[in-house]
Amino acid sequence: MSRLPDPVPLTADARSAWERALALWRVRLDDPSVRPGAAQAQGAPAWFSFPPSVTVDPRYLADRGLSDELWSMFAHEIGHHVLAPSTRIDSLKIDHQMARAIAVASPRANPGDGARRLSNLWSDLLVNTRVAQLQRTDQGGTVTATRDLGIVRLGLALYPAPEGSADRLWWVYCRAYELLWQLSAGTLCALEPPPRPVRTFTETSFVPLSEIPEKHREKERLLREARAESERVAAELAGATATNPDVDASLIADAVRFFSTDPVSGAALFGVIAAPYLAEEALAGGGRSGSGCGIDDAPATADELGRILADQRLRDDLPLHPGMVRDPGDEGDPVDAIDDTTKKDGQRLTIARTLALYRDSGEDAVLAAWYRNEAAAWVRPYTRSAPSTPTGGIPGPVELWEVGDALADLDWPLTLRSGTVIPGVTTRRRSELDDEPIVQETSLELDLYIDSSGSMTHPRNGSPAVLAGTILALSILRGGGRVRVTSFSGTGEVAGMPRFGRDPAEIIAAISLFFGRSTSFPLDLYSARYAGLPPADDDAQRHVVVLSDDGLVSMFGVGNEPYAGVARAVREVLTTGTLVLMDRRHQVAQLAERDGYDVVYLQTMADAPAACAALAVTLHG
Repeated sequence: MSRLPDPVPLTADARSAWERALALWRVRLDDPSVRPGAAQAQGAPAWFSFPPSVTVDPRYLADRGLSDELWSMFAHEIGHHVLAPSTRIDSLKIDHQMARAIAVASPRANPGDGARRLSNLWSDLLVNTRVAQLQRTDQGGTVTATRDLGIVRLGLALYPAPEGSADRLWWVYCRAYELLWQLSAGTLCALEPPPRPVRTFTETSFVPLSEIPEKHREKERLLREARAESERVAAELAGATATNPDVDASLIADAVRFFSTDPVSGAALFGVIAAPYLAEEALAGGGRSGSGCGIDDAPATADELGRILADQRLRDDLPLHPGMVRDPGDEGDPVDAIDDTTKKDGQRLTIARTLALYRDSGEDAVLAAWYRNEAAAWVRPYTRSAPSTPTGGIPGPVELWEVGDALADLDWPLTLRSGTVIPGVTTRRRSELDDEPIVQETSLELDLYIDSSGSMTHPRNGSPAVLAGTILALSILRGGGRVRVTSFSGTGEVAGMPRFGRDPAEIIAAISLFFGRSTSFPLDLYSARYAGLPPADDDAQRHVVVLSDDGLVSMFGVGNEPYAGVARAVREVLTTGTLVLMDRRHQVAQLAERDGYDVVYLQTMADAPAACAALAVTLHG
């Protein structure tokens, strides 16, 4: 991208247009940046960014005879800060919704490819529809033809695709505006949508297998079969992609009306409708990119990742495509007229796809946010008797107000709904719950050892063991305790935290370390850490938990005889010692009982999260 021209001061006309646009939305923002000639360098005549700012190239409008609509351009960009996406975090959430829809429509695609494009289209639809409504109201009762509204005049000048355009998504987008703005069909786009792209296959000339050296022949045969299968699947996907431009434009217009105040929820439905068009383009070898007028390429921070992944709207199943039809004889779920497979998979981004979407945020930050949010449902506020200080009250459930309760607690709006005030019968009060407490640190310590050998699932692929360790660690932190994490694999392959801490990001990063080699418990480190410590008591709670999919006989010196007595010696200074093992043959049972360790046996590693949630309750007492 070439360098942007320097900004110039606001002219009197530009100032007037800016103030008029602010008055339309009834908000105040800092002055815009005016950069004549910037449209060519930026790829857009105007754009917004966070913290809230607006930049416009007035020369672009002047060259097209639209100088009088500078205020409408300002109103459009202001609308992005007021309505959609309104905040940077909501912008990232809308991108995430689009990525989910793309993952369903194009299972092999990077979910981030095209997400920003769809986000910009969706936000523009919401903003431009609202601006048209506000501009009509701004007329003060004067009846104005829709096509004479400023934002519509801009659309008529800027939106129509060039003649012969093959962009079917853009046709749907423009047709949706015709419906929303009540314009005649053919005003912004051709009466008929572009034809559906045809999947083209490249003819490949292969050397006969008989001419390939025999030692490579079998590999070449398998490679050719894989290529043929890939082409077959691509052809099936091309035929299964369900798009109907006329219907989809109407569905998008309905979505804009219904989700006019909830861009994040509506983004899921818009994505479900629009993403198949991106899949069509990709299968035909086409596609386009571009971020529109939303300019914010900064990667999501660790805090933002946590807020995004915790939003229930992004965790719910994607809505069904509104164009799906129901078999008249079927009382069950709706059936897609074209293909019923896409709605069964990809409802939530897998951790691998989430890593791809937020690759610029760093793997550690994404893994920490992912596992922390997945663990949240298992973590409970188990606390020891140490005091905690609530940070304030939040509204709780409605309760009966009885005679003798404080008069100030009486909720009159709730009480008067019944129409009759009868003390102790119809009177109501709103209870108050403590908000998240400020947990005071206790003496509770968890020393967690997690197996990261090759037989364990890699954290990037969704590891039940990492989730289980996160559940256990967060539960201890919630109770005011401290956690130390050690990841181990083969001899000398040990890493993690050198000391106990309370930073969730550091702890989850240590839990997510992965070696992928053999399994050997680090007895030398285990011995050094506890050598010379007095036995644990009520004032020094020490708990060791080891999580592995192996019998872990190496912990008791098998194969490492010089350290055979370490496990027993350490256990004498601990409060508890627990092994969570997928040890179907119970190889470690006698050794663990001899040295005083409890064992929680798992049938599969998928049982580990529930087992560690239950163990957290036990450790808290």
